[in-house]
Amino acid sequence: MQVCETFLSVAGESGWQGFVATFIRFAGCDVGCTWCDTAYAREEEGTAVSVDDLMAICRANRVRRVVLTGGEPLLQDKLPLLCQRLLEEGFDVQIETSGTRLVNEIDPRVMKVMDIKPPGAKAHKGFHWGNLDLLGKRDEIKFVLCSREDYDWALLIMRKCKLESRCKVLFSPVQSSLDPAILAEWMIEDRLSCRLQLQLHKVLWPDVIRGK
Repeated sequence: MQVCETFLSVAGESGWQGFVATFIRFAGCDVGCTWCDTAYAREEEGTAVSVDDLMAICRANRVRRVVLTGGEPLLQDKLPLLCQRLLEEGFDVQIETSGTRLVNEIDPRVMKVMDIKPPGAKAHKGFHWGNLDLLGKRDEIKFVLCSREDYDWALLIMRKCKLESRCKVLFSPVQSSLDPAILAEWMIEDRLSCRLQLQLHKVLWPDVIRGK
């Protein structure tokens, strides 16, 4: 598996926000969002690391949560195997994915956090809508928003697809593009029941780019 980095930190996003976890960041991504904050993972080839070695890293860190992120983790052919091995050893596993690839080969016990890219992302690939039928109540859909246009689009998708009846829904502002307070006001005005999410790791370590 092509790995960009592994590290121990607190989760900055999702329902695991604030919990200590092992992070495995895979190299490579073909989605190309304009606001990508881990471009180094997209651009680097990464280092080939075996499933056995990744298991050893997770054991050595001695925490039960493991976040598989990127880049785009679903580019890795052995991702389903890694998930299965982690689950068999009692780890709780989360995948952060763009949602552009079907997650049907991923064990349903894995917590899936999927982005649906709004217009402002200018993504090269679109969301695989078949993923909606594979979501459980524990899973999450995340909209990363940089403008009112993005917000209105996300609201339309959320309601049209009845996302809140399928899974948890998160709205997250792009840092430096959308004031979180303004996003909060929009959400209050529309009486939304989804969650406003800020990236905790950027609050705790604003000057650290990698490994947090």
